[in-house]
Amino acid sequence: MFGNVNSNRTKAIAAWTAEAPAWVLVLADACDKTSQRAVADQLGKSSGYVSRLISRSYAGSYPEAEQLVRATLSAEEVVCPLYGQMQLKTCIRNRRREKSANWMHVQFAQTCPTCPNNTDHPHAQEA
Repeated sequence: MFGNVNSNRTKAIAAWTAEAPAWVLVLADACDKTSQRAVADQLGKSSGYVSRLISRSYAGSYPEAEQLVRATLSAEEVVCPLYGQMQLKTCIRNRRREKSANWMHVQFAQTCPTCPNNTDHPHAQEA
């Protein structure tokens, strides 16, 4: 399947060279298992978005795309300073949640801005 000249993995390796990031290969493999449209639906994006990421012609933020792919298509986990091991997608949801009076949400709102897992925060990307 991956040796197919028309496979998304082959296209990704051609565009990114042999040093294609793991998240791009995860994306390409997911597309090869189903379709770019199905994967795009999972990501909440268009199939053109997925195609541009694979072909390395996306004009937007690759770190943001990477985080979306890793959170959606892999079962990656991070260690939360407040609650320990959790899925990356849960971490992202918690830190992007609107502020509320819920004590857990308040704790996340206080801790997430300086958390090393928080790639949304400008200081997290400087490190």
